[in-house]
Amino acid sequence: MTRLLIKKYIHESYPLFLACAILLTVFCMGRVWIVCQFDLQQFEPFLQQLKPFEKFMPVPLEQLLTHSGAIAMTLNEPLLTLSILLWCVARGSDVVSGELSRGTMEMLLAHPISRCRLLLTHAAMTTLGLAGLCGVIWLALYSAIQINTVRETVAAEMQLNIPFLPLQIPITLGSPEEVAVPLSEKVDAALYAMPCLNLFGLGFVILCLSILCSSIDRYRWRTIGVVLGIYISQFLLLLLSKATSATELAGRFTFLSLYQPDAIVQLARQDASRAWWLLSPNSRTLEAGALQASWPFEMLGPAALPLLLLGLGGAMLLAAVQCFERRDLAPPL
Repeated sequence: MTRLLIKKYIHESYPLFLACAILLTVFCMGRVWIVCQFDLQQFEPFLQQLKPFEKFMPVPLEQLLTHSGAIAMTLNEPLLTLSILLWCVARGSDVVSGELSRGTMEMLLAHPISRCRLLLTHAAMTTLGLAGLCGVIWLALYSAIQINTVRETVAAEMQLNIPFLPLQIPITLGSPEEVAVPLSEKVDAALYAMPCLNLFGLGFVILCLSILCSSIDRYRWRTIGVVLGIYISQFLLLLLSKATSATELAGRFTFLSLYQPDAIVQLARQDASRAWWLLSPNSRTLEAGALQASWPFEMLGPAALPLLLLGLGGAMLLAAVQCFERRDLAPPL
């Protein structure tokens, strides 16, 4: 019976998965291509005018002048996060309230299968789909980094040695010229592995929240409304925590403060191994002092963020199982 459930859930979800995967692939590759078309240093005067709003940014504005920082902003784009939100809410809300709304829940439970297995099978398949979408995002970024080039202005130079003195004088030969440099020489695609895991953790929380609300309610439209309302309230708390120092504590009450892809890239830009730190004492963060304004916890490293999100999502999933097993199912209308 579990095998039949898996086939059912794959059949119901693969159109949405393919649509999201194609959209995310095109968007991520196009976003990287656009970054490569501009000289990022030309945006410095414009970014200086945005300094008063820097506190609302996840990282210092100077990071946007680097290719790695500009590409990292892809993971904060509304289209990308909304695509993940669409998958998690659409599939998570369907497990109980969706079946009740269609009047098919009684037929499913008439088969020799427990409520717990039904819910966990659905959650497992949806989680695999979420992992697939996050993998698609990383592969799209990796492919775009490998195939794109950036234009740089360089001048041929030679070093003139001064006899009897340990000095070298650089001499420019000819006028500067533009050359195409592979983007892979400027950006390491491995930097974005942990941010994609961070995105997976965020999606897992939203998915389990949707499953929890679905296990309580009988109407799918109301389940979707409740989940979106909670997400918007969490987003408002995040904005409130960045507004003033007096409201900074509000960031401790939103799981969105644990989603820090840009900060992870900034921390690991010089050394990719930093992205896998579980703990991040001040003595180890080195140049990460600029991150303290946006980093949610001083003693937690980047690898701890997805683990916390997975733990929060797991607690919601256990609560959903308990609610579903104990509730009375409404008869189909």
